[in-house]
Amino acid sequence: MVDLRKESKTYGKHFSIELSQNSDFSLFIPQGFAHGFLCLSETCTVYYKCTNYRDQKSEVTIKWNDEDLKIKWPIKKPILSKKDKEGISFSDF
Repeated sequence: MVDLRKESKTYGKHFSIELSQNSDFSLFIPQGFAHGFLCLSETCTVYYKCTNYRDQKSEVTIKWNDEDLKIKWPIKKPILSKKDKEGISFSDF
C-alpha cells in the first residue's frame, strides 16, 4: 500500500506484507492509500471489501514499478492486466 495523503509525513511511502491461506488475520487499508496485489503462486483468490460502492470512473492505476515509489517487488516480469499496463506515474497522480 502507498500513502496518497499529500498532507501526511509518510506521503509516497509504501508498506508491504505477505499474506497466505495460513495467515491468521486480515489487513485493513484505510482511505487515502493505494493498494496492489501480487500472487506468488500458480493461483490465488483475493477477497476485499470497500467502504462504499465501487465507482470504476473514480479508479486510478499507478504504475506497479514506478521509479519514485521504489517498491522492491519479488518478481521482475509479472503478468499484468491491461489496466495495470496502462498505469500512470506517481508524479502524475
